[in-house]
Amino acid sequence: MANSWLPFLAILAYFGAVVNAEKAVGYNVVSGEEFKKQVFENPESRLLRVVYFWKFDTIPGGPEGHIIKSFQKNYEDAGKYVISFKIKFMTVDCTKDPVKEYCDKPKVETLVFVFKDDYVLDEMPMDILYSLDSIVANVLHLALLMEVPTVHTAMELASLKLRAIETKKNVIFGKIMAIGTPKDRAFMEGVFAYSFMYQFAMTTSRMDNILGIEDVTEWEEEDDRVWYFDCANAKNMDCDRSIYHGPMTVQNFAIFIKTLTLPTVCDDSNFAEKLPKPLHEMLGLPVSYLITTEEDLEEHRQVYEKIAKVYKGNLVFAINTTKPGETSDLCPRPPPCVSIKPPGKHPMGLSKPFNLVNMDELVRDWLEDYYFDPAELLEDDDDHSFGPETPDQEKQDDAVALAVDQMKPLKLNLTDIPHLTDKTFAEHLKKNKISIVLFTVKWDPRSLAFLHPYHQAAKTLMKDFSLEKSPLARVECSDWPDVCDKNNVTRFPTIKVFEWKKFVRDYTGSLDTDSVVSFYKLFKLKTPVMLSDALDVEYFKLGQKPVDNLGDLVQSVTVAVIPEVMATEIEQYKLVAKELRGEYVLGLCTGHCAEDTQVTANAYLFVERFNDPHKEETHFKGDLFYPEIRAFIERASLPTVPELTPASLPKLLWYNTPFVILFRVPGDEASQNIEEMLVKLTEFENRVVMAWMDASPDSVGSRLLHGYNFKDTSPPNLVFLHHATSRVCNYPNIVDIAWDKNELFSQVIQWMIDLLQNEGSCNVLESGHHEPQVPSYDFLSRIKANRQRKDEQADQARGRFGPQKTVEIPDEGDEVEGDAGEEKKPMEKYEDEMFGMEKDDDMKNQMQAEKPTHTEL
Repeated sequence: MANSWLPFLAILAYFGAVVNAEKAVGYNVVSGEEFKKQVFENPESRLLRVVYFWKFDTIPGGPEGHIIKSFQKNYEDAGKYVISFKIKFMTVDCTKDPVKEYCDKPKVETLVFVFKDDYVLDEMPMDILYSLDSIVANVLHLALLMEVPTVHTAMELASLKLRAIETKKNVIFGKIMAIGTPKDRAFMEGVFAYSFMYQFAMTTSRMDNILGIEDVTEWEEEDDRVWYFDCANAKNMDCDRSIYHGPMTVQNFAIFIKTLTLPTVCDDSNFAEKLPKPLHEMLGLPVSYLITTEEDLEEHRQVYEKIAKVYKGNLVFAINTTKPGETSDLCPRPPPCVSIKPPGKHPMGLSKPFNLVNMDELVRDWLEDYYFDPAELLEDDDDHSFGPETPDQEKQDDAVALAVDQMKPLKLNLTDIPHLTDKTFAEHLKKNKISIVLFTVKWDPRSLAFLHPYHQAAKTLMKDFSLEKSPLARVECSDWPDVCDKNNVTRFPTIKVFEWKKFVRDYTGSLDTDSVVSFYKLFKLKTPVMLSDALDVEYFKLGQKPVDNLGDLVQSVTVAVIPEVMATEIEQYKLVAKELRGEYVLGLCTGHCAEDTQVTANAYLFVERFNDPHKEETHFKGDLFYPEIRAFIERASLPTVPELTPASLPKLLWYNTPFVILFRVPGDEASQNIEEMLVKLTEFENRVVMAWMDASPDSVGSRLLHGYNFKDTSPPNLVFLHHATSRVCNYPNIVDIAWDKNELFSQVIQWMIDLLQNEGSCNVLESGHHEPQVPSYDFLSRIKANRQRKDEQADQARGRFGPQKTVEIPDEGDEVEGDAGEEKKPMEKYEDEMFGMEKDDDMKNQMQAEKPTHTEL
């Protein structure tokens, strides 16, 4: 279940992928023998194989190295994404196990080979595969060669429509200005999911109008466009046409096609029984409601159907009847009343008389408002930009220009952040005692997403410290690759910390404004904080020293009381303080302070937590040496039973021990008893990490718990998760014993011991992953999950591109990965979910029989 992914698990998986990519030569490396076996000796029917032949002993430096690393990452992401498309990506290492007939080819390292059956279908140059989108789109074009004819003239389009009329099949026709763009990818994914249902066609021509003489204005719109021709119901050999008005993204284009499958106008006759809730809530789609009377129904329907045909696919049109003068929940005015209701957004109603002209105006205004991005109105003289406007015909030739062009609505003012170059970098470090530098590339979505929080952090620090210039700076690595190479920047975004021109450490915290601000303020503090007497220690424990608001920056402080004669232990403690600077605050009480507070002749160390409801202090047991001190501080600074969050997960995973997670409901007495039991268990059992998650309805914790496929997934629920073996188990019926604290403790500790000894019944997560099992790629099931993010799905169309050419710099994208497995086809799943009911077997068999077999690819 795709919506069961935890954000922090996705983050963890990303960083793990980066580490693995650096260790390996590429994605899915196979031996020369395995390559020949899969491609030539026993090729699976209808399975494309995409192969890259690696010829580098080491990755070169400079711009070439950046291109290769970016291609590796995009190639791996694309390979994982297209698994369920019956497309397999492989890499052959020519430096260790060469396949001579390919590895010896000139410039083979600049090519990607596509094999179908036992022959080479195409050799794609790497410079057209500059992003995740371009790789997926180009490969899908090859996989669907027979599904998408290319139309060049008006005569060819007319002939295509005539064939569609004869076969009673509707047509979806795209004007895609450049192959390999995100819009091209969205179109091709639609072809993959729906080619059995519609006839798809496309053109890359932007000069000659092939729609018809009367449609010149519609054709000349400077953007990729998609038209729908209703040829199955054509009259007089003419197909009704509608145009898609939304942004050309995978999710939005899928919604458009999903809406096309509905009747042109829905009324009560379309449904076997009364719907349990309004249509727009059931479908998760925007719906236009016409409320009229029985007397006016036919007259109003004629007008309404004309509008519905023009805008078919952009929203659903529905008719309901009521008595004269009455209002309804769907529309507050007396009939005739029109109201457009999108899920989760405010409706828009018709305030003018009901007729064709006013209805057309209403729908047009609604579409503009629905896909409107407020960021487009942000105007600033110092507007953030990546350079002068690129001519339309050159945008596809430059991946950076393409990425920037798509991001035009996101206008940022970054004037407070110094932009460093090869000439100003060293000078900036020299002028600032502490410098924090962000390294980005323009085509990386994470880099772009972090620019605004980073700028806000700079403004906050300038205000808090009354600075004229920001202590935060930035280097754009696509402009200054030598600066990034010299600073060993291998992934983006990267933040590095310098003090008096010298590199100190990488920033590893969260990429948000508050985390960056807190890190800088903590890094400015002297470390360790020297405490002068017992009173100083008390103020420090309260979070009021060395600054009054210390408790707002950290959740805990560490205090070490060490007699002055223990010089080795003091040096070890100072080394830890230096290493943890910016993340933790360590105080040192020695000399007179140690004498003032000492209760024993030995040194002692403890962590004071500010917001732990169970235990404020944890004392260190053992010898004061660097590894033990650091491990203790990092563990003890967390609450006794911490909440599992994106911030806490990496720290907890560091211990490489199983998790025991309490999925609880706030305020529930049974949950409180179980949590108290876990606190008590921490004193006896250190072979597991105790944690909790909120399992309230619709929470991330609730979705995760359901993803583990236990018989009982109701909270409170106690789960044992062993990362090394992918075993996940829950304590059965724990609520039954939650009221007897003694029995609860004894039963749970025995349950844990059995599990640690590999006894007990558990589920095993698929493929060794530590997250809920993920289904195969489903084109439609992700739509509902993304509907609430509509404000983020702005129309990125800004300019038009010519026919496909090569580029010199790669782009980078980020998509949700699919996983191979048996799953309903997208259309089958949609029809099951559409009205909350299963299709009968006859209908399923009929639909299956109608699908052309060659579209299974």
